[in-house]
Amino acid sequence: MKQIFKLLFLIIPFSVISQNVSNSPYSRFGFGELQSSYSAIQSGMGEVGIAINSPVGINTINPASYAFVHKQRFTMQAGLSHQTNLMEAGGVSQVVNTSKFNYLKMGFPVTRWWGSSFGLLPFSETAYSFNDSNTDPDATYSFNGNGGLSRFYFGNGFRPIKNLSIGVNVNYLFGSIETNREVLFSDPSYLNTKANEETIINGLHYDFGFIYTQALKDWRINLGLTYDNGSSLDAERNLFTQTFRVVNFNQVLEDTIQFIQLEEGQLVLPTSIGYGFSLVNDKWSIAAEYDTKNWSEFELFGANDNLQNSSKLSVGAQFIPEIKAINKYHKIVRYRLGFYNTQTFLNLNNQSIDQYALTFGLGLPLRKSGALLNLSAQVGRRGITDYNLIQDSFVNFKVGFVLSDIWFIKRKFD
Repeated sequence: MKQIFKLLFLIIPFSVISQNVSNSPYSRFGFGELQSSYSAIQSGMGEVGIAINSPVGINTINPASYAFVHKQRFTMQAGLSHQTNLMEAGGVSQVVNTSKFNYLKMGFPVTRWWGSSFGLLPFSETAYSFNDSNTDPDATYSFNGNGGLSRFYFGNGFRPIKNLSIGVNVNYLFGSIETNREVLFSDPSYLNTKANEETIINGLHYDFGFIYTQALKDWRINLGLTYDNGSSLDAERNLFTQTFRVVNFNQVLEDTIQFIQLEEGQLVLPTSIGYGFSLVNDKWSIAAEYDTKNWSEFELFGANDNLQNSSKLSVGAQFIPEIKAINKYHKIVRYRLGFYNTQTFLNLNNQSIDQYALTFGLGLPLRKSGALLNLSAQVGRRGITDYNLIQDSFVNFKVGFVLSDIWFIKRKFD
């Protein structure tokens, strides 16, 4: 357990001091960009998770997998990520680098047929800043936003019968999003306008999962299903609109034209469903899955941003040459490869914004500690430069640790 506490002391301060320095104009829609809750293991395998029930990792995508956690072991997973984005639009490009805390998960058995997990994950992120001077030649429009939602979850997985497991995550979503809009006129006789809006969101959210497993000669086949029935979260909004003049490059306030404090409303999340299967033996883990989300149901204070339903197809594989090899380290390394293609919830200028990526990963056992160091990389693209849109090419790296220790067993020494 000492190793687990040491890693906690390293991860928690980083998650507190890490700052959002990204700039993604696409995050201005909805309640921001959805953040990946995939571990470094899953990120290297095309972000599969619906039909994964390995006892090595904690799989929050399907809570039914908690029923397969190591017996008499407390497991912790933690990860960090770094992403480099190249955004291009209208012949102009920008490179943005972002490093941040990615996930912290704990898993433990309760009985032989019951496993639990809890942790902290990012849920969404809003981070954009851009100007628009093409809409009106006499004015410049500025938009920026920051913030996001986090997810604290507590999940349980059960095996009521030998081959079937079911599970549920109880998630508490919380956070705030701040947006600022400014209109600056070229004629100094006109009053400029700026609007500051802060939205505070919190509430409970649930997702469910099922996994059916069956032996097939030397293989085991797993069939997975996940379901999210959507939720309504509490939302409060503060809106402050003012007029101002620019004097010696400084803003001088003229008047407050709108002030709304603690306006109450709802954030309605979309329902979703996912299907997956995996084939597993001593050397191979091969998985594929497909999921959809009904973003047409989304609402925030009654507005839905004209979001479209999204879908995602993922495939991935892991290969271990010889899991019990003693003297040849390269044979116990986990080699991972995958691919995913997503139709996002954005449809701009009658063009669907799609995202795809090729993924790679390694699982490196640390023999002395018994831990597993996981590395993953994703190379992908979102959007296009045509139709006055933004093309976002990205490389994402994740570093994750899996630590586990025996508990509730009294050690004896001679």
